[in-house]
Amino acid sequence: MGAAAGADIDPATGLPKGHPSMEEAQTIQNYEQRARQNPQDAQIPLELANYLYDKRNYNMAIEWYERSLRLDSRNVNARTDLGTCYFYTGQPQQALSEYQKALALNPNHQPTIFNLIVVNLEGTHDLQAAKKYWNELNRKNPNYPGLKDIKGKLDAAPGSAGSAKRP
Repeated sequence: MGAAAGADIDPATGLPKGHPSMEEAQTIQNYEQRARQNPQDAQIPLELANYLYDKRNYNMAIEWYERSLRLDSRNVNARTDLGTCYFYTGQPQQALSEYQKALALNPNHQPTIFNLIVVNLEGTHDLQAAKKYWNELNRKNPNYPGLKDIKGKLDAAPGSAGSAKRP
């Protein structure tokens, strides 16, 4: 085996880089089997999607959130998590679309509003939209976790009034 081939193997696990551990692969396989046995149960694909999200396997999580949402399209948390997966996979417009669908179901869903701030700030760089959602969440819950921190990022963002350098 050449040096290049060995570079694709994780020395800690002996598996190809990016491959789930044997334990994770078994967990995924168990969920997949349960989902096949219960094709109308939205909870099983949701549990697998959440597991994959927690493992930062966002591409696979997207597939399972979508499966769950086909069975239960009104799950605001699943819709928001799907949007976040899209953001983490470099698809900010898809993320924003999912967040808008979540807000259509629950206009007061604070995690969705917070994620709209993040994606508009860091994904699409739409400062106006980010500030709009920051103001909205600040009105609803000024103590929302992370809200004060993201305000600093908003103020420091290029093009923001707070980012201008003084002579």
